[in-house]
Amino acid sequence: MHKKLNISIVFFLAGVFIYAQSAPLWYTDKDLEYPARNYISAVGEGRTRQDAEAAAITAISMFFDTRTNIRNEAIREFNETVTNNTTAFSNKTYIQESAVISSEVDFLGVRFTTPYQIGNTGRWAILAYIDRREAAGIYESKINSNVISINALVRDAENENESFYSSALLARAIPIGVITEELIRIAVTVDPNTREKYSAISVQIANLKTRYRAIRDSLTFGIQMTGVNSSGRIEHTLQELLEKNGFIISTRNPMYQVNIRLRMNEEQGTTLYSVQPILTITIERAGRTLFSYSKNYQRSSHSNANGAMNRALIAVEQDLEENFITQLTASIGR
Repeated sequence: MHKKLNISIVFFLAGVFIYAQSAPLWYTDKDLEYPARNYISAVGEGRTRQDAEAAAITAISMFFDTRTNIRNEAIREFNETVTNNTTAFSNKTYIQESAVISSEVDFLGVRFTTPYQIGNTGRWAILAYIDRREAAGIYESKINSNVISINALVRDAENENESFYSSALLARAIPIGVITEELIRIAVTVDPNTREKYSAISVQIANLKTRYRAIRDSLTFGIQMTGVNSSGRIEHTLQELLEKNGFIISTRNPMYQVNIRLRMNEEQGTTLYSVQPILTITIERAGRTLFSYSKNYQRSSHSNANGAMNRALIAVEQDLEENFITQLTASIGR
């Protein structure tokens, strides 16, 4: 009895020893292999390797308190500024109005160890880590590159005589500034000694935002509709879009005039009535056209004229909500 028990204990201890030997050092004593003074690291576990990676990235993100909900415009500008940079943080394109950084691995500069399968549990573990010195250098390079882009846009804005264009150029610099602020925050988390080095850049970005708001708030727009009577729907949609993006609508001596011309090509079929909307929008000042938006839409059909007209107006409204501000910003930003 005792002999069997002793043998069982020997085998049990041998199994524990083999398991301990097979587990990587980062799993048994993370701080010994990846000391905090040199690395930011976290171990993730899950039923699959992908789950383990996701858990590790989540833990790393919590360390940085990363704000992943960033406006799509900011992410798109960020991608454009790193096109020729070999240390790009992200190479993805986002098309939603509000998006998340879908690859924090790229954004934070995270690396992974070789995955480890935990004994016979079927679960996986992996360590995500950031080399502080290496990451600090990458962030510094990206921050400096973004500052160059911001300065170029600010210089162009200063050389513009038309406030409308100046505002648009500064608007393009704002999202780059937003990303740069996030990079600075992460860079300081990685290396607290860089806080003083980036303080002037943070002040510069704050001043940029203040200046942009001051110019934007001085711009006033009047809206005038001609052509088909849309019961105020198109004017209302356009007004909401402009106001949502910080522009001021005024009926008293506006600085800029938004002219909307809507035509409807109507056609009576044997069973259906169809309408094709044709839209032109111009933004003018003193007779000078600063921006033009034109669109010929597909025909909308219905069993009666009112139904077809309503469907046509819905198509115009949806198009404006999805595309007008984007094209306005791109066009006047030149």
